Amino acid sequence: MAEQSLTLPQQKIKAQAQVKELTYWGAVRRKLLRDRITLAAIGLGIFMVAITLAAPWIAENILGFDPTDTNLRIRNKPPTWATESWPMFQEFATTCQRGGCEWSLWGGIFSSSAAGLRECFAAAPGECHWLGTDDAGRDVLTRGLYGGRISLRIGAYVAAVSMTLGVFMGLISGYYAATWVDDVVNAIIMTLSSIPLLFLLIILAGTFPVFRSPEGLSFLLGIFGWMGVSRLLRGQLFSIREREYILASRAMGASIWRLMFRHMLPNVSSIIIVVAIFDIASAIIAEAGLSFLGVGIGPPNASWGNMMSGSLGSFTKAPWLVLTPGIFIFLTTLAIYLIGDGLRDALDPWIKNE
Repeated sequence: MAEQSLTLPQQKIKAQAQVKELTYWGAVRRKLLRDRITLAAIGLGIFMVAITLAAPWIAENILGFDPTDTNLRIRNKPPTWATESWPMFQEFATTCQRGGCEWSLWGGIFSSSAAGLRECFAAAPGECHWLGTDDAGRDVLTRGLYGGRISLRIGAYVAAVSMTLGVFMGLISGYYAATWVDDVVNAIIMTLSSIPLLFLLIILAGTFPVFRSPEGLSFLLGIFGWMGVSRLLRGQLFSIREREYILASRAMGASIWRLMFRHMLPNVSSIIIVVAIFDIASAIIAEAGLSFLGVGIGPPNASWGNMMSGSLGSFTKAPWLVLTPGIFIFLTTLAIYLIGDGLRDALDPWIKNE
């Protein structure tokens, strides 16, 4: 009994020593590692960014095509591996329009497509158009990879511009809430919010060619995209500025800028991270929409939006022209939205991930 009573305190000390303090960011990391959907989305996002950044190397060493090389002799050609199966599929679609689908054609479609894929895998670079050609005879997959470089760059630029303005204006408005400074910021927000943004973007991008470059279009979208995050931060900072540690720092003589950027900004960093990620996806979709309308990124630069714009009226004859940029946009925005949703849950200290 005496020996047992002597060992109990030692066991208690060892158990206490094994307990590690879990920080806020440690808890965030633990939640993310347990969220399989977010991890899969992060993997998909890294893959999409990697293939667009490596587009020059992939185009030269694997695909064997240049995004600006034209060949009118092979314009609007189907994927090389579907040269034989594409006419069969068109025949199947024709039979369905007549009222009776001829499903027996699918056997030949699958067999010819499989044989074509085997030939493409064995072919040398420059011999196989994996996703067909466009109306100028350019390789669609190569242009899709290069288009991602512009679309993703625009998304990052827009997020940087809008978040910089939104965070700065939100900090000022939240710190000076219920004063004339807050009234001025809200007046600016209400004025910009009342402008029909789509028509303004079409007018500016159509009138000034500088706004049809990636940097100019990013600046234009960022200037008119910061109001939402500013309003969101104002509501959060309005309550944070009245907390005890803010009052104590102010009583000790801390400057306004130190209070805003050293004490108030870190408390809303999780909100900023999530909103910035969602802004990237929104900017990619906005660029695609403007380019689709013909006032976005102009040729010869390739972006996912102007690739879809160039495929107008060709969906029935050459659906790969629409599907290729559409799939790129869908996968990228899906990954970004899932990452943002996972980060929103992981950064919320009130959500427990069991």
